[in-house]
Amino acid sequence: MNKKKLIFSLLLNIFTFLSVLICLIFILKNGNNPLRMFTNQTNLIAGIVSLIIIVFEILILFKKLDKLPKIINIIKMISTTGVTLTLLVVVFYLGFVAIHEGYSYFILFNGANLFFHFLTPLSAIISFIFFESNSGIKKRYTLFNLLHMISYTIFYAINVFSHLTADGKVQRKYDWYYFINGENWTFIIVGIIMILATYLIGFLLWLLNKKIANKNYID
Repeated sequence: MNKKKLIFSLLLNIFTFLSVLICLIFILKNGNNPLRMFTNQTNLIAGIVSLIIIVFEILILFKKLDKLPKIINIIKMISTTGVTLTLLVVVFYLGFVAIHEGYSYFILFNGANLFFHFLTPLSAIISFIFFESNSGIKKRYTLFNLLHMISYTIFYAINVFSHLTADGKVQRKYDWYYFINGENWTFIIVGIIMILATYLIGFLLWLLNKKIANKNYID
């Protein structure tokens, strides 16, 4: 593994882990549930994966290993897909929801949210695309990127539709992401769009990793 790429990857993963750790401390200090929101979940997963990679990359740096195990590269792809989706949803959707609700677009980038919604995803994306070489992830493994989104979609649906009002309407306080605006069946469309978007994001990340970080990869 290229030593320069290894060091850059190590530094970015350290940043990702510390960023998530600091944000988690703030969330817990404020008494909030860190697991309710998909955006939080993706960041926590990215932090855990980065910590695992840090350990392996230190071993590589000290010549105890030659490269990251393939399974680690796969879960890095999955976690990076998650935080990339978080970044895009915040930038192109939730920011405008905030404006609609009377807040500033940039409220979603204040304080700890700057790390969870922007810096953590950015560090994960850069490290995966540019510096984590020797991955050899096969295209069929990009389907694993859907696991978290499909699971969260099911959880979100159960949460929303088990708290309907007497006249069958969705209660806003349970529709955290404002995905159901009108008829309840619109959730099906939103769910399909999110799952397709997740796959496309994951596939693009895989392709960029292959073309940039792994352009000279030989299995």
